[in-house]
Amino acid sequence: MPRAAVTGNGNLLACINKQNLLEDLYFPYVGMEDHIDFQHWHRVGVFVDNKFSWLNDGHWEHEINYMPETLVTDSRSRNVELLLRLDFNDFVYHSENVFVRKVRIRNEATYDRELKIYFNQDFHLYGDKQQDTAFYDPEYKAMIHYRKRRYFWICGMQNGKAGVDSFTTGKSEYRGLEGTWRDAEDGNLHEHPIEQGSVDSTVQFNVSLKAQEEKTLYVWICAGKDLNEVEDMHEFILHENPEKLLKNTINYWISWVNKDADKHLELDPKLLKEYKQSLLIIRTQIDNRGAIIAANDSDIMKFNKDTYTYMWPRDGAWVSIALDQAGYGEITKRFFQFCAETMTKEGYLLHKYNPDESVGSSWHPWYKDGEMQMPIQEDETAIVTYALWRHWEKYKDIEFIQEMYEALIRAAGNFMSHFADEKTGLPLPTYDLWERERGIFSYTAACVYAGLEAASKLSSIIGHFNHSSRYKTAAESIKKSILEHLYDEKEGRFLKRVELNPVTRELKKDYGLDASMHALWMMGVLAPDDERIVRTNQTIYEKLLVRNHIGGLARSENDDYQRVSGDYRDIPGNPWIITTLWHAQWLMALAKKQEDLNEVKTYIEWAAKQANSAGIMPEQVSPFNGEPLSVAPLTWSHATYVDTVLQYDKKTKELRGKA
Repeated sequence: MPRAAVTGNGNLLACINKQNLLEDLYFPYVGMEDHIDFQHWHRVGVFVDNKFSWLNDGHWEHEINYMPETLVTDSRSRNVELLLRLDFNDFVYHSENVFVRKVRIRNEATYDRELKIYFNQDFHLYGDKQQDTAFYDPEYKAMIHYRKRRYFWICGMQNGKAGVDSFTTGKSEYRGLEGTWRDAEDGNLHEHPIEQGSVDSTVQFNVSLKAQEEKTLYVWICAGKDLNEVEDMHEFILHENPEKLLKNTINYWISWVNKDADKHLELDPKLLKEYKQSLLIIRTQIDNRGAIIAANDSDIMKFNKDTYTYMWPRDGAWVSIALDQAGYGEITKRFFQFCAETMTKEGYLLHKYNPDESVGSSWHPWYKDGEMQMPIQEDETAIVTYALWRHWEKYKDIEFIQEMYEALIRAAGNFMSHFADEKTGLPLPTYDLWERERGIFSYTAACVYAGLEAASKLSSIIGHFNHSSRYKTAAESIKKSILEHLYDEKEGRFLKRVELNPVTRELKKDYGLDASMHALWMMGVLAPDDERIVRTNQTIYEKLLVRNHIGGLARSENDDYQRVSGDYRDIPGNPWIITTLWHAQWLMALAKKQEDLNEVKTYIEWAAKQANSAGIMPEQVSPFNGEPLSVAPLTWSHATYVDTVLQYDKKTKELRGKA
């Protein structure tokens, strides 16, 4: 179940599912320590007219959205049978680690009613359920969960009065016990004041409603590292009042997403709305210490017991390029600093990282078939260096480039210039960007070329001319080798990859089609209108287009990743937002007149259409019904949309000026 909405501040990230339930809560890092964990959620239920209903029991209709240009939700859950509607404004306060739910409870009946609303806390502190404590604080009428250095304080307010009306704690997922949420279903909690071990808690608020009346309840979770910290946050909320925090948060995000208000984007309102929402969603996926996380949807755990909650240098670099072009260089600087700090002494970046700079899990071996090998994707080192050049082009911050020189620019430049085959001149074999195959790929080689060019130019800017010359020579050698070994004269197009036989030193050609081959023009190896690029990209389009009512482009031929039930005989794979927009960017690069952009716009519209009602974009969609597949939101999908929209706006104005 991809996430329906996300809200955060770079320390605390809350992910809401399509039933308006809190399903992931990351703290103190975005992407590390999900304190709710896979296939669990904080339930919300109501008891009215002697009937009980949870929001996820199938009797509610849900709508998920955001308030315009914010990270504050504007969502609804309605139960026709109970004649009840709940409206939610969920947000994480931008400057404090507090998650707030404003709930407007509307009685749609024609008679007065007494209602009880329940909030269950199914915490898995540090990502599991052991050694936890949940206890009730009678002074503040609040519930606290804690273990070691993680504290969560739960309380609420209605009619200006703070505190819960009833509560209980208990065992959960232990010896057959499901949790205290079951205790709520008779409309009464047993008020057990403390429990330890594998625990959960439930709190109750009593609401009196006249016929057709609506009342407001605020519920919040304060996140901290000790009891004093979360207690102080609670006092802060009471002092400021939660409605003021809501208005402050709305104003903050509107200002944030419109920081370059003078940069007028000439877009259809729907496309502009998705552009702004994409920027906001991207921000939620970035930790304040620099890690740009691929995705924070824990449901992917069901496939291989791992997640996308890592900083892949490649994903982060592509995201940083989009953010830089949109004017958010203060965020991308922290990303580059993160990369500089995690770069190995040999000058390469590893597979992926946790947001605390520790190395993430990996399936790339260091040893295979009796030989040692590099467990890396070299494009990740190269694209970060290239992205840093794009950052320099935008901001001209020479002091920052000097700061990055030793640890990032020179380290990566030295590695890339030496990590090449003596015979072919191509980069040595590593894993591809899709992390499935090992070899020498057109995509990787193009990124290494661009990375070396970037290292050369950045070195020259701060006066390191010898290094600049060395990297330039290496880049030219890579380009020459790409044209010699990765282009097939007979087919008249580029190859996906070649495989180097370590014994015979012969190259085996892989004629498969892969959308990543767009890197050959995106990274500047050849111009987008070079006939070799044109033939290659036309073939990619012909082979990877999903030719049905769903549309879009797959990432490669016969792609079986995240396949769903259905007939794939005439379908290359699931359409991806990233790969579809790469094709749009190429068409845009070729455009000579305004009319040439019409097809480009259809692809941008296609991408926006794949988002849910709140603007959340997945990695890929089903080629049969368009349902989101894999994770959502995928940060790279949103970034590619942002980058494409900015290119489209620039090209539109450029062609209009020529007309």
